[in-house]
Amino acid sequence: MSSLKVGIAFFYHESHTFSPSLTGIEDFKKEGFHIGEDIIGAYEGTKTEVGGFIDILRREDVSIIPLVCAAAIPSGQVTKEAYETIKKEMLAAIERADECDGLLLALHGAMVVDGLSDPETEMLKEIRAVIGNDLPIATTLDMHANLSSEMISYTPLHFGFKTYPHVDMYEQGVNAAETMVHLLKTGENYTASFVKMPVLLPSINMRTAEGPMHNLVESAKQKEKDPAITAASVFGGFPYSDIPEQGVSILVAGTDSQKTEAVARQLADEVWAAKEKFLVRLPTVEEGLKEALAYKGSKPIVLADISDNPLSGGTGDTTELLRKMIELDLPNSLFGALDDEETLKVCREAGEGAEVKLQLGGKASPEFGAPVPVRAEVVRVSEGTFRNKGPMNTGMLVNTNGAAHIRVNKLDILITGRALSANDPEIFRHIGIEPTDKDILGMKVKNHFRSSFENLVGKVVYVDAPGLASNDLTVFDFKHIPAPVWPLDKSIPFDYELTNS
Repeated sequence: MSSLKVGIAFFYHESHTFSPSLTGIEDFKKEGFHIGEDIIGAYEGTKTEVGGFIDILRREDVSIIPLVCAAAIPSGQVTKEAYETIKKEMLAAIERADECDGLLLALHGAMVVDGLSDPETEMLKEIRAVIGNDLPIATTLDMHANLSSEMISYTPLHFGFKTYPHVDMYEQGVNAAETMVHLLKTGENYTASFVKMPVLLPSINMRTAEGPMHNLVESAKQKEKDPAITAASVFGGFPYSDIPEQGVSILVAGTDSQKTEAVARQLADEVWAAKEKFLVRLPTVEEGLKEALAYKGSKPIVLADISDNPLSGGTGDTTELLRKMIELDLPNSLFGALDDEETLKVCREAGEGAEVKLQLGGKASPEFGAPVPVRAEVVRVSEGTFRNKGPMNTGMLVNTNGAAHIRVNKLDILITGRALSANDPEIFRHIGIEPTDKDILGMKVKNHFRSSFENLVGKVVYVDAPGLASNDLTVFDFKHIPAPVWPLDKSIPFDYELTNS
């Protein structure tokens, strides 16, 4: 039996600094906050980074030291109290653990804490202060990470997601764990090259099934075929964070510093050449509805309310698309999920079959649309728990904090007790709604939902309703991002900073 011991941990949040709501410790507890052995029960058998860590360490007969796992749904910046609480638990767990030979950390890369723009790098710094400089660390990072060059000073081994929707989280966990085991058994040395670019990209056209990000990722994969290149990652950034670390990054890890630098420079050239292709114009709500009404396909058409996508930090309760769908009284249509605890409470108290007067949505962000007054039938209520069955986060337990299926005239609406993107059909099916039976689906989503819905729907139309996650980056009052930055200033010359570890 191997005598190797590896600690595993997870600290994950994508922070929208323009959101009025802060993300506190209770938000992490709602999504997932596990310490010690509870981590194994929560993540074993799931298609997540931590699930990948567990599977590889077990396969290689390496002892697993579960530390701390904490995640919250994308939202406003994390409170200092929540960050310090989780970080303190993390550092204490590392200190309590028997001597670890290495650490595997699943991070996001776009977390922002009140008063701290780069908390994940800060945490790596503090972990190094506990474990010293020799113990190897490997991380996984989200494709939408906003990174600084300082991160590679604490470890060269970073593995970015290569899919959007993110269906390779498990695979990147596997890659990180396999590299860690190889390093521990062979002592091989790794280096990293990092490029920061003055480019701010909207994420709507970062899908990796097609388009400019597909081409960049495929190029990175080709470069990883060189045995000296362990991981080549293109990070598109999370554009809704007003921080100095904002922007596109390239991070290449490997065993040959000359090759990692060359690959990083090549990928930077390719990003700059492709940048214009990331900019797209979206139809208005009225244009999207007109297209939906004219659609004659056999499968549902989706109107994606991308500006209020909760996984981009949207509040999940804006009302422009909802209001128009109610006004049109669209037959055989579904809207969801709408985050509205007040409405959920009324529905629960009234009970199934009751008729209720409601003020739908518009409570967390009324500047993007007032509540919609309606009379509705309460069709069904539920506790709102289900497990994902699609390819993204497969097997993960999801808790909507309660749910209600209501009907306003001909329109079915799913109400939830917290903001969640409808990325898995189970969010509807768990309460008895079959989305494939509908003609029109109004959904608060962006791209992740495609992993499960791509084969279930006939067409997707992204609509440009107002919201915190607008595709138009010029509507945000950036004060702290690097300047100048493309496309806010399209006259800037091609330039970037390169750092080697």
